[in-house]
Amino acid sequence: MNSNTYSRRSFIHGISASGLLLAAPHALAQSTSLPSLRTLASGKPLMGAAVPTDFEKSLNAEETNILSTQFDSVTPDNCMKWQVLCPKEGEYRFEHVDQLIAFATKNKQSVVGHTLLFNRDGDYPKWLFRDGEKEANAKLVWKRIEDHAGKLMSRYAGRIDSWDVLNEFIEVPAPGYRVTDLTRVLGADYPERLFKIAAEIDPKAKLTYNDFSVENPQRLKAILAFVRSLREKGCKIDVIGSQSHLEIGDKSAENLDTMIKQFAADGFRCALTELDVDVIPRNAYWNPKTREEANKQNPYTEGCPAEVLDRQAAQYRKVMEIVMANCKHVDRVTWWGISDRHSWLNDWPWKRVNHGLLFDSEAKPKPAFHAVAEVLARK
Repeated sequence: MNSNTYSRRSFIHGISASGLLLAAPHALAQSTSLPSLRTLASGKPLMGAAVPTDFEKSLNAEETNILSTQFDSVTPDNCMKWQVLCPKEGEYRFEHVDQLIAFATKNKQSVVGHTLLFNRDGDYPKWLFRDGEKEANAKLVWKRIEDHAGKLMSRYAGRIDSWDVLNEFIEVPAPGYRVTDLTRVLGADYPERLFKIAAEIDPKAKLTYNDFSVENPQRLKAILAFVRSLREKGCKIDVIGSQSHLEIGDKSAENLDTMIKQFAADGFRCALTELDVDVIPRNAYWNPKTREEANKQNPYTEGCPAEVLDRQAAQYRKVMEIVMANCKHVDRVTWWGISDRHSWLNDWPWKRVNHGLLFDSEAKPKPAFHAVAEVLARK
């Protein structure tokens, strides 16, 4: 059966008749007929995936098929970031973005513009802050930002569903934002001007503020205050993006419900923009006393145990249940990768074999995939 035409009724009937609905999640992974997440969700919300820069070469046939049949939203993982797109002033490399948009157009997929500006040192080109042998002043940096936004957003206006206008501005400790060259040169109020520039260039696209650990109660409070203040200053912000890099067994899934509801109460839609569920807990890595030992952890080089995959599936199920209970307030759910073979979790925050996505390193559906599909099929 064609996965694009696999109906919710057929999915539920098929897995119920085979007894799989009552089976352990890993049994579901053996199902021979694969439903399509994009068909089950019907765009409410969009189902998305991050796509590698050289996807036409790096994805195999199975992964390309997954990308086209399972997802109706695509996010370029790196090729639209300024330092990749324009490493030398005036020399733009649009070919990879053009290829992705052509792929998305062919497969009737929405495209996320990721990202206009990333508030982290190293995530913009070095030349941005140089004026010959001296440091560029704010006037020159703003001119370059406005030129960049105009060149990028105008080129793809009408073909981009939503823009991640700003990434990772907020920090909870004083001064309340991540201190970078951007804030040092332009001031901490630069996001206001940035969002107004974006709205002028592409007024029909959705504009998103995107950040990490948004579901954390302290960060949630700070981020909500930030986007409220921008809106009060006349900025258009349609969506707040929660990267949602979760960990197996953590409580962040439960916090997502509160997060979505709080944003909705203020008139903001929500997106899960970089979803994955790490199967190797990271707590030990963040503690300097245990980091050396954490760096040695690599327990699943020969595959992930069924029990761990089942726990991961349970967490994905909970996340998707929360999403669907609040679906009128959720713009999209985007997984940060297509298969475990390309997941950034294999290298971040330390190098190990990870299993955080819906499809394994051989592009086979995991229990997590079937858990998500099962929830969508109830819609």
